[in-house]
Amino acid sequence: MALFVCTKMKYPLLQKLAFWKSNWNSSSKSFSMVGNVNAVEKDQAGNIWYINALSKGLQQIIGGKSDVFDMLNLADKRKALIACTPFATVVERCGSMFSNGRFYVTDKEDNEHLDGDNKYNKIRTLLKQPNPIQSGKQFNKQVEITLKTFGFCPIYTFRALRSEIPVSMWIIPPELFHAEVDANIWKKSRLEEVIKKAWIEWGSENIYIESDEYFVVSDASANINVTEKELSYIHITDSLARPVNNWIAQMIARGTLIVDGGPKGVLCNDANGDIYGDNSLTPGEIEKLNESFKRKYGVVGKLFSVLVTTANVKWVPITGNSEDLKLYQEDKECRNTICNSLGINPNVLISDSTYDNQNGAKRDAYQDLIIPDSENYCEALTKAIVGDDEIIIRLDYSHISVLQEDKKSAASALSLASNAVRNLYNDGIITLSESRKEVANYIDIDPDNPEGDFKQESQSIENNIQNGTQTEKYEDFKKSELLVEV
Repeated sequence: MALFVCTKMKYPLLQKLAFWKSNWNSSSKSFSMVGNVNAVEKDQAGNIWYINALSKGLQQIIGGKSDVFDMLNLADKRKALIACTPFATVVERCGSMFSNGRFYVTDKEDNEHLDGDNKYNKIRTLLKQPNPIQSGKQFNKQVEITLKTFGFCPIYTFRALRSEIPVSMWIIPPELFHAEVDANIWKKSRLEEVIKKAWIEWGSENIYIESDEYFVVSDASANINVTEKELSYIHITDSLARPVNNWIAQMIARGTLIVDGGPKGVLCNDANGDIYGDNSLTPGEIEKLNESFKRKYGVVGKLFSVLVTTANVKWVPITGNSEDLKLYQEDKECRNTICNSLGINPNVLISDSTYDNQNGAKRDAYQDLIIPDSENYCEALTKAIVGDDEIIIRLDYSHISVLQEDKKSAASALSLASNAVRNLYNDGIITLSESRKEVANYIDIDPDNPEGDFKQESQSIENNIQNGTQTEKYEDFKKSELLVEV
C-alpha cells in the first residue's frame, strides 16, 4: 500500500485529501525494516518473512496483546492491512487483477466518439488520470483493495461547475467517512433525503460534503438498523478477526523463538549432588529463578518460561522451535480462510501450483469476482460522473491471457458446430430455420430475425422458393450461408 504526500495544491479540501492515511493512532510511528531485521525465514510456499523486525513492529501496533484486532472496526481493518501479511497479500492480488481492466466510454450503440473535445473525451481524460498523484490503474487498484477490505469505497469528486464532468476524484478512507442516516428511510427515494449529512473526519476537523460531491461503491450489505445513526455496511471481512489475530500471535511467537531461543528446559534440584546442588529449592528461590528466566525466554508475551521444580529430576531439555510447533501452518490456514471468504481460489497466490491450476484459478477469479466488481464499479461511476443514460463506462478484460484461452475454446467449438450444421442442412436433414437456431447456441444471433445483407438475400431466395422461381444462386447460397469465419 502506497502513501502519497502532496504539499502544494490549489484547493484546500484536495490538499487535505491528498495524504491518504487512516490516522487511527496519532501516537503510532511507522517502523522500517532497515536496521531492525534480525532473522529472515522462508516458508514452504516460498514467502519470505522478516521475523524479528516484523514481530517488533507488530508488538508496536498491537501493544503486545495477542487478540486485539476487532474486524468490525474500520480502523482495525486498516491496521490489519499493515500487520497481517496474508490479508494484505490477498486483497493486493485482487487489486492488481482489477487494475488490468481497460476503460471504454461509448454510447448505447458501442460507438466511442473519439474525435473532438467532446464529453466522451473529457471522461476518458478523467479516467486516465483521476487525480494528480494517481493514474487510472493505480486508482482502480485502490478502489478494489478498499472494497475487498471494507466492503465499500467512498469517492470524492471535484468539479469546477456542478453541471460539468469532474476534474478529479479521490478515494476517501472508509474509516474517515461518515454519513448520518435519517431515522425514517422507508418513504425516502433520493440520496439527499436518506443521508442527512456527510463528512470526512480529518484530524480535529470535520469536512462536510454535499450529496453531489461524493458517491459510494459497495459490494457489501447496507446495515439498516434502528439503532444505527450512521451509514454502515456488513462485509465478509467482519468475520476475519480470529484468523488475523491467530496469524499475528504465531508471527510474534516465531520471532521470539528465533531471537530468544524459546523455552530451554526444566531447571531443578538433583538429589545425587551434581552441579545443581543437593538441597531442595525454597519457594523464594524458585520464584526468583522463574522471574529471572521470564525476562529472557518465552513464546508469546513471555507467557511460557523456563520451569523450576522441586521434583527429584535432572535438567530436562525442551526443544522449542517453529518447526516443532508447526507455527508456519498458520500462514496457509490464514491465507486460505481469507481467500475463501473473498471468493478467490488460493492457487492464484501459490507460486508453485501447476500451470493449469493457477490459470484455472485466475480465470475463475476474473469471471466470478473481478468482472462482477468492475460492472458494479462502472455502474456507480457512470451514474456519479456522467449522469447520462446515453453514455456508458465499462472496464474490459477480454485481453487477459487466461480469458483469451476461453475464447479460443469457444471459437473451436463454434467451428465444429457450424460445420456439422452445414452438413446436416446440405443433406436436407434440417431446415434453414432449424440450422440458424442451432448456430444461435454458439454465437449471439437472433435466428428468427437475421440482420444486414444476409437478411435481404435469404428473404429473396426464400420468396423465390415459395413462388417456384428458384434460381441457380440458391445452390451457392445453400452451401455458404452457414459458414462462419473464426
